[in-house]
Amino acid sequence: MLTWRLSLFYLRPGRAVKTPADPGTRTDGSRPGRALGAIAWLLILLGLCWLLFFHRLGNRSTWSSHEARAAQDAQTILLDNAWGLPHLFDRKVELQKPPLYYWLVAGIASLRGRAVDAWSVRLPAACAGLGGVLLACLLGLARRRPIAGFTAAAMLATASHYGWLARTGRIDMVLAVLVAVNLFAFYLGQRRRMEQEGRGARSWFFLDYVAAALAVLLKGPIGLLLPAAVAGAHLLIEGAIPRLRDLRGWWRLIHGLGLWWGMPLFLAISVPWYVWANERTHGDLFWVFIWKHNIERGLGDGALRSHPWWFYGPRFGFDFLPWSLLLPVAAWLAARRGWWRADPEMRFGATWLLTGIAVLSCAHFKRADYLLPTYAGAALLLGSAAERCYRSIHRPRALAAAFTILLSGAALGSSLYAAFAQPARASAQEYHELAREIRCRAPAPQLVLFFRTEAHALAFEVGRPIDTLLEWENLDVWAARPQNYHVVMPATYASVWREHLKKGQLEEVLRSSVLAGAFHDDPLVLLRTKPGPAPPAPSGELVCPNSSTGRR
Repeated sequence: MLTWRLSLFYLRPGRAVKTPADPGTRTDGSRPGRALGAIAWLLILLGLCWLLFFHRLGNRSTWSSHEARAAQDAQTILLDNAWGLPHLFDRKVELQKPPLYYWLVAGIASLRGRAVDAWSVRLPAACAGLGGVLLACLLGLARRRPIAGFTAAAMLATASHYGWLARTGRIDMVLAVLVAVNLFAFYLGQRRRMEQEGRGARSWFFLDYVAAALAVLLKGPIGLLLPAAVAGAHLLIEGAIPRLRDLRGWWRLIHGLGLWWGMPLFLAISVPWYVWANERTHGDLFWVFIWKHNIERGLGDGALRSHPWWFYGPRFGFDFLPWSLLLPVAAWLAARRGWWRADPEMRFGATWLLTGIAVLSCAHFKRADYLLPTYAGAALLLGSAAERCYRSIHRPRALAAAFTILLSGAALGSSLYAAFAQPARASAQEYHELAREIRCRAPAPQLVLFFRTEAHALAFEVGRPIDTLLEWENLDVWAARPQNYHVVMPATYASVWREHLKKGQLEEVLRSSVLAGAFHDDPLVLLRTKPGPAPPAPSGELVCPNSSTGRR
């Protein structure tokens, strides 16, 4: 009940003043009272975020492909000083993503003086999650709307999928906080232009362009496209876009937004690495990252999974629970009571949410995690509506108590979800056991081969040196060598190697499902090479790919 008591302290009789039409121009109480309330709310948010994002952050090992790739890339940065072009343990250059996230992970591990581990991989995401929550709160304080800011921040922290991604070593959370910095700075700079004749706006726009450049270094063009679309839609709704033939109006807009100096700053930060990396990879960066992972995913490729255009609507409703249930109520109240016209923060939050979903829905390739940068807009919308409800209701204590109960339930649900909803916990333990068995039989620096599998979590557990093979002819060359090598491959391929190898043969050692004590349709199999052609299988003997040994 501490939350609503602080709210009542902040607004108790003797401190509150008459609320004007625009809550952004309001002052509440004395400065000591405002400072005390702000500090108390920030402490509550810090405690909440520690519980949801940081508590036992490294308790489970890296299990997802994204976490394991980041761990490998960061470790090779430290071992090989490959800051410009990180690479995986099999020496393949990382071209799926720009290197900013891997730089962060490597920097954390270097400061700790330890090898890269799960905690180092996840800490940037957790800190970004905290940063997004604090930004929402600080925006409310900057606009003199502490209740809206705190409510938005608390809702953002306790949204179900937000807490999960803050504990997962993926770049989406860092992208979300950079987009939030970009859009919050843009909004505050634009309000300074409108309300104070531009005084102090340039500092906000400087932060805006720097955040956009870092977002492009983190995930590519979407780091600029998404916030630019939201900013453009906001200017259009606010009537700040001049007519097409109004050249003087366009110049005032360009000058006011600092585009004439901001875009060169953005290009100076973001473009040099792309030019250098594309030159060093002989054009592979463009074809792999720009073309395949951006253009083909955006326009559609039959090799990639796709979803219908409306996928993100219900997906957001599920991932932003329980607060997404309040969005229809907030929209109804905003339309009925005229809040849409009177509340600029509410308009900006709604524009952010709807424009972000619309832009992402235009892409053929969709993933639930891509919605994360829109969460802050929804929280800003709901926080603004909650503040107006609080100030207009006759029994604010009942509303504050109800919100506190709902917030506590959401925090408990998010923490339980982060603690127990881990579908790959079993596979993480399975990979750990398999990696230990592999290195027991092939201690480093013996080479381990991975054939037609991207088991990055297992590869990180095994450690260097490893190599990845895709063609049977290459595997046959390795199998024909006089020394023995250990090979990891899916059971599907382990059952048919006799049909492809001519000069060497393989001998099964163990299966991951046997170590885990669980059945899998297609477990990973560890085999050992033996020189010389394999004898033909006895006539009529059948192969059972799912047996415990897998031998013929």
